[in-house]
Amino acid sequence: MSANNGNKESNKSPAKLLNLCADVVVKYTSITKMAIDGLPHELFPALLDASLRELRVLPLSMLISNWPLTHLIYNRYNAYPKVQHLPLVYGILTHAIAANIQDYLRENSKLKLIDLRSIPIDSYGMLAFARAILDIDQYQYPSHHHRHHLTFSFDHTVNCGSKRKQSTSTKLSNRVSGMPSKKLKCGHHRLQLYIQCHVDQHNYHEVCQLLQLENSRVNVHIVSLRCQEMGCKKVLTLLRLLKCHEITDLNLDFNDLGGKYFQSLTQQLQQCSRLTTLNLAYNNFNRMEIALLSDTLLHLKTLRHVNLSGNRLTSILHQIIANLTPCITTLILNYCCLANDDISALAHSQLCQHLNQLHLESNNLSQKLNPLKHLLSCTNNLTIIKLHDNGIDQTAYLSLCQAAPAIEHVLAKWNEQDMEQ
Repeated sequence: MSANNGNKESNKSPAKLLNLCADVVVKYTSITKMAIDGLPHELFPALLDASLRELRVLPLSMLISNWPLTHLIYNRYNAYPKVQHLPLVYGILTHAIAANIQDYLRENSKLKLIDLRSIPIDSYGMLAFARAILDIDQYQYPSHHHRHHLTFSFDHTVNCGSKRKQSTSTKLSNRVSGMPSKKLKCGHHRLQLYIQCHVDQHNYHEVCQLLQLENSRVNVHIVSLRCQEMGCKKVLTLLRLLKCHEITDLNLDFNDLGGKYFQSLTQQLQQCSRLTTLNLAYNNFNRMEIALLSDTLLHLKTLRHVNLSGNRLTSILHQIIANLTPCITTLILNYCCLANDDISALAHSQLCQHLNQLHLESNNLSQKLNPLKHLLSCTNNLTIIKLHDNGIDQTAYLSLCQAAPAIEHVLAKWNEQDMEQ
């Protein structure tokens, strides 16, 4: 036992020593410059962590510009600054990499793969990537495209060129209506780029242009897509341009997806064969759209996390439940105006066998305690349940604990927070 503990401590010590040395190296720009030329290449990831951990922008830029390895893989757990610094850290890293894309494509560059799929990239970071890659295409074909000089900044005053926006709008309109559009062409594939993609009105046209590139030297793999206040037509356009089989996380909340394009959108969603997370919250679906969505869910066998909050599911939740894969582990149904029959349908479904998290906030469940008791008694793996803002008093809470003693600690935690409010 003591030997095992000794091994664990000895493993931790080199890691701590490496972090300490890396912090010293990136603290002074002159030392960082010498380290880039003299240190073993295997130490570069530790130096990258340190520069982000200490928010050292100039050493970070130097490391990114001189990256000597074939892979640049960065996960959110590599650096550990204060939580409030994380958006800044990810923004600095994103813009630094985007600014060096063209250098990574030179003959003397060893870099073959950039993997940023584990960190959130905001819409301005995505705009930086799109413009950098499009600029390479314009540089290769100056006779076909007017080249724009690109600058990368951290402010939110990004303007799109009117000429690019106008031409892209025509192409995208043709794509939605089913008409073929002439795609842009570039060089041969070389660099593989895996990223999350956040699209809004600021970067929509550039992202669409990026996805239309053929034979680009940067092969972009979008594994996570978030669309913010885009509308159904633009979301549909993006999905048609993407490789849907690569998407694992799709966030389409607050996009007003209902309307004449919704049926086409649900058909496109069926192509997302590896989708594990689907967020369709606050889209104001009507009963017909819920029925279309239910049919689509039959095709999404890999789903694990579903959020349908803010959509009125009164008396129709059973349609959704019947077609969801029983392997769902997280189900979020806040502000859904759920009725007794909806709670009962959930209790009698196979979903209860695997659910780890269930969110039922703001559904006025104080009048539906019996179905809720039955639901809680049927769950085997539930570790988190959220029942805030349901008008459930202390007496009702005690009765819920009696119905589901296995998760009493979860209910107790909820009740304690609720009572404080």
